[in-house]
Amino acid sequence: MKSTSQDEFLEESLDLAVKNMKNAGYELHNKISVEIDPELQFMGYAKIDSNNSSIVIADWALDSDMLNGLILHELAHIYFTEINSPSHQSEIINEVMSHVVEQEGLNNLEARSLNEGFNHLQNMIVDDIVFQLMDNERERKLIQNFFVTWMSDEPTGNNLIDASLLARNAFALASLKRRNLLNESSELSKLMISKNRQFLSFYKYANKQKYETYEEFLTKFELNNDGDFAAVLIEYFELLMNLLRPDSKSFNDIVDQLKE
Repeated sequence: MKSTSQDEFLEESLDLAVKNMKNAGYELHNKISVEIDPELQFMGYAKIDSNNSSIVIADWALDSDMLNGLILHELAHIYFTEINSPSHQSEIINEVMSHVVEQEGLNNLEARSLNEGFNHLQNMIVDDIVFQLMDNERERKLIQNFFVTWMSDEPTGNNLIDASLLARNAFALASLKRRNLLNESSELSKLMISKNRQFLSFYKYANKQKYETYEEFLTKFELNNDGDFAAVLIEYFELLMNLLRPDSKSFNDIVDQLKE
C-alpha cells in the first residue's frame, strides 16, 4: 500500500469509527489524528491532551484484521479521558499505585507488573464500548481469535512472569465472559478454557481460588462515576497482589490512609 493511499485508508477508518462512536452516544470533541510508528513493538496507543489527540499505530499492525478494533479501542480511551472518568484520572490512579508500591515495598519489576495489571482493568472498561460497536458475527470471531493468542498454558517458574501471564489469561477469558461470548460449544472457547486449566493445574487449590476471584472481578466490574474509585482500585490491586504474592496482607491500612 502506497503512503498516500495508506493515509487515506487510515483517515477513512478513523472517520468511520468516530462517526460510529457518536451514533452510539459517545461523541468525541478532541481533534484526532493517526500516526504510524515503524519502531513500535505493540499494536498501538493513544496520546491525549486537552485539545488534540492522536492514535499511534505500529506499521506492522496496519495489516492486522484487528486494525478497526484497535482504532475503536484507542478512541474509547480518548472518550473516557474527555469525560473525566475516574478510570482515566491520572491523579487518582497514580496516588493509589504509589501508596501500594510504597506500603508493599514493591521493586521496579513488581511495580511494572502492577501497572500492567491496572491496564487490564482500564482496558476492560473501555472495551465495553468496543464490543458494543463490533457487534457482527465476523468481528466477534476476530475478537475471539485475537484473545486466543493471549492465552498461556504453562508457567515459566518465575513468579512475577507467571502472575502476569495469569492476569492476561484472566483478562482474555473475562473479556468474553463479560459479553456472553465464551461459549463452551465453540472450539475457540474450548481452546481458551483448556489452556487456562492447563496453566492452573500447576497451582495449589488456594492459588486457583485467588485466580478465580480475580477473573470474576474483571468479569463483573461496573464503573460507577460517582463512587469511590480509589477504594475500588485498592480492592483490585489486592487481588493482583494475591497472584503476585500469595501471602500478602490486607490493604485496609492503605485504604484508611487514602481516606484521610
